Amino acid sequence: MILRLDFLGQPTYFTDPITIITTDSLNEVLSCLQQVEQAVAEGYYAVGYVAYEAASAFNPHFMTAAPNNWPLIWFGIFKQPATTFPHSPNADRYPINWQANVNHQHYQQAIETIKKQIAEGNTYQTNYTIRLNGYFDHDPYALYLHLLQAQRADYSAYLDLGDKVILSASPELFFHYQQGRIVTKPMKGTAARGLTLADDEVQRQHLFSEKNQAENMMIVDLLRNDLNQIAKTGTVKVEQLFASERYPTVWQMTSTVSAQLPQSISMTQLFTALFPCGSITGAPKQSTMALIAELEGEARGVYCGAIGMITPDDQAIFNVAIRTLTLDKQCGQAQYGVGGGITWDSTAKDEYQEIINKAQILYQSPRSHQLLESLLLEEGDYFLLNRHLSRLAQSADYFDFSYSSSTLQQQLHNCAQQYNKGTYKVRVLLASDGQLTLNVEPIAPLDNQPLFASFADKPVNSQNPFLYHKTTRREYYPAATLNREYLLFNERDEITEFVNGNVVLIINGEWLTPEIHCGLLPGTLRSEWLAQQKIKPAILTRGDVKRADKIIFINSVRKWREVCWQD
Repeated sequence: MILRLDFLGQPTYFTDPITIITTDSLNEVLSCLQQVEQAVAEGYYAVGYVAYEAASAFNPHFMTAAPNNWPLIWFGIFKQPATTFPHSPNADRYPINWQANVNHQHYQQAIETIKKQIAEGNTYQTNYTIRLNGYFDHDPYALYLHLLQAQRADYSAYLDLGDKVILSASPELFFHYQQGRIVTKPMKGTAARGLTLADDEVQRQHLFSEKNQAENMMIVDLLRNDLNQIAKTGTVKVEQLFASERYPTVWQMTSTVSAQLPQSISMTQLFTALFPCGSITGAPKQSTMALIAELEGEARGVYCGAIGMITPDDQAIFNVAIRTLTLDKQCGQAQYGVGGGITWDSTAKDEYQEIINKAQILYQSPRSHQLLESLLLEEGDYFLLNRHLSRLAQSADYFDFSYSSSTLQQQLHNCAQQYNKGTYKVRVLLASDGQLTLNVEPIAPLDNQPLFASFADKPVNSQNPFLYHKTTRREYYPAATLNREYLLFNERDEITEFVNGNVVLIINGEWLTPEIHCGLLPGTLRSEWLAQQKIKPAILTRGDVKRADKIIFINSVRKWREVCWQD
């Protein structure tokens, strides 16, 4: 049995419990939680989860679907955290063929039903979720490490219970209780990430739409009401309203609500007042949960419950178990729940896209790539240095890489002093932890060698963010050489760029280059020529290549070369 909590970037491990407190009976949930509290009072640590369907034990008016084959509550009791962790494989995604338990038509009907219930006053917001099911027979801990690196969430957890395993990459705090003070941080409101840093900021602003703010405010009010049941009078307050948090595939809106609690408060009282978290039910909680049970038709289980720990120093911290994968090792069944808050302004199309965005964590690659810049160093001077530094800084910001511009500039200065005669390519690599690597190689003259080019064999996806940033991920590009290039095009048959440079078409005397949103790297020489108005951005198709008077290859290392086109 192996348990790991990665809360706020601090991994804590637990092995070899002295006992396990668990039940799959609603009638025993409260007594189990009381046993957990007694163990903590005796100086032990309690680590585990409370499933969504346990809600009826805390409030008999809360309706849920019938529980599945997972315990309603499970806690391991430990003397102390483990000092070493016995199992540390390499992170691996192990692709799973996921199948949704509802089709698009069923999903659309559910949204229509919710909006009808809103019109009748039975709900204001309903957190409707679906399940993705698949088969998995590999190392679950390796998959967890992949999710941990790919999502970078603050409240992740890995619970290997034997036959069953929980892999949670949750970004949402349910509550953090510490010596009489409680903090909750509901997450409600989602926007997709942009493809570039500028586009990303536009998407972040979309996060603050009237719809998202209304969704978030409903849950804030619900949590304030829940906390008022147990808080000292007048101590419930909203510390932060409508904050934005950035994750690899989405922007999320959060708010922070806190309160002071009586010293005599018990975990049972706390869960009775707050569970399940309003962000994964909607409002009002009682009638909305009944609607969820009717529409979803199957148990959520650990998903939308709470995972966390209670410690003997009067602390407790639990996540909201979203972005959570459960695995039954006996049959290999993997399940991942995903959903969103439905309000009167919701559309089935937008909500379904939000589900797709949230599920991208299952396919997202971790930050194994490095950022890359190739600079031309001529007689001790860098060509377009400021543009390279700016582009690298923007990509580092976009991918949340650590980056010190001053450190890089000092290293580049030292390099230029050492290689102050001749012409060189300086290759800069930036790792996610901020580590910089510089490689220098001399540039041989081309001696008028021709550059041949033709179309790539298949299109690129213009929605792939890696096309807009220079990285070591090159699987999207065919293998080009110094004198053999390939011109890429996207799913709309628009040309984008060469493998190692940007493209310029000269048509009727106009120098044209593809628009950025077609799916291409904003090359530094391209940016310089645009600023000088030497070239103009345009939507260019493969047909335009055939009618171009000249085709020009440009990058900041070789500057520009005329292309010999080959059909």
